Amino acid sequence: MSGTRILFLDDSGKPDAQHVSTAVVIAGFSIPSDQVTLASRRILGAKAKYFRGRGRPVDWEVKAGDIIKPNPWKRRKNRDFTDELIRIVGGLNGTIYSVTLDKAAMKHQMGLHQTMPLQMQALVEHFSVECQHHGETGMIISDWCSHQADQHASRCVASFVVSRRLKIHPCVYYASSHATQAIQVADLIAGIRRRTAEGDTSFVTTNMAIAATRSVGPIGLRTCRKRTYNPLIQLF
Repeated sequence: MSGTRILFLDDSGKPDAQHVSTAVVIAGFSIPSDQVTLASRRILGAKAKYFRGRGRPVDWEVKAGDIIKPNPWKRRKNRDFTDELIRIVGGLNGTIYSVTLDKAAMKHQMGLHQTMPLQMQALVEHFSVECQHHGETGMIISDWCSHQADQHASRCVASFVVSRRLKIHPCVYYASSHATQAIQVADLIAGIRRRTAEGDTSFVTTNMAIAATRSVGPIGLRTCRKRTYNPLIQLF
């Protein structure tokens, strides 16, 4: 094995019927572990470049809602900032991942306890193909949610990985989005993918860039479940 590839994740939307969202997304990006420090430095540089009046970029957090809601998204600065973050990921041999659930397609009401494991296992299934292609061991780092939900998601990932002998760490590691620049980018990607799933057509160009950001070309690779490898997953 030549090294480790890390998949940084965050979520957008909630499966609860009372929540305003109509889609639930977990998304983020993978890069080789030896590029993580460079990625953080470049993300901080982009924050400093586009938001000079906000102080030291390490002291504040990128929030999807501040960038991609309809009014903020009309500002050229926010669109250019997002484009630069996507270019940073692509320039570091990265791949953008997302897995989307359409709440209207649920056959019965589901909670986070049911949806998160399904989404995480789908991500692992496809992420492992990229890792195998590059001869790398995969690692997942996600924004923390709650102690109970995080434990449950990690156990489900471990069971999936171990039973299929995948080259992925058999757990999920958790980190603070405020302290981890990569997770802030994952939050932005998750928000864009969710708004797109909910019918917002403002992100057509951005989604084209997202779809093109992948370290494995369209060469017909198959997952452990014999599905065609696709980092942008529509679960249902």
